[in-house]
Amino acid sequence: MIGEDVNRSSLAAVCAAAALLSSFAAPAMAAAERQAPLKTVYGWAKKSGSSAMIVTPYRATRTTVGDGPSIAWELSRKNGRPIRIDYTEGLIFRQVNKKCGKATAGYPYDTADKNALGTKVCDPIDLYNRLRKDRMPVKVVYDPAGPMAVKVIELVLP
Repeated sequence: MIGEDVNRSSLAAVCAAAALLSSFAAPAMAAAERQAPLKTVYGWAKKSGSSAMIVTPYRATRTTVGDGPSIAWELSRKNGRPIRIDYTEGLIFRQVNKKCGKATAGYPYDTADKNALGTKVCDPIDLYNRLRKDRMPVKVVYDPAGPMAVKVIELVLP
C-alpha cells in the first residue's frame, strides 16, 4: 500500500513535469512555425535554370520622365549581392508590355499603373520566356525561407 502511494505520487510528479515542459515547448514551436515576413527587392533579373532567376539588387528610385507627368524607375547602383530566387506556377507576374513574354515596346504600348509598375497579368511561363531572351528590371516580393518568389512586377524604366 505504501509502495503504491509512492508510485502514484511519482507518476503524478512525472506527469506534472511533462505538462510543465510541454507548456514551454508549445510557444517555441508556434514561433518556429510562423513564417518569416516577405522581403522585397528591386533590381535586374536574369534566367537561372528552368524555374529560377538571379536578381541583382539595385537602389531603385522613382523619377519623372522629361517635362511631362510620366513616372519611371531608375536603378542607380548595386545594393547587395545577387539572390537566386525560385518561382512556381502560383507566382503573380505583372508585365509592362501588352503581349505577355515580350520585351517592352515603348511608352505608347505600355500597360503600367501610376507607380510605373507593370499591370498586364501574365503566367509564370511568360516570365520564363521573357527572361530567356534578356534580363529585365523587376520588383520581386519573395519568401526568404526558400527563397521563393510570390510576386514579380516589371518596372518601367526612363
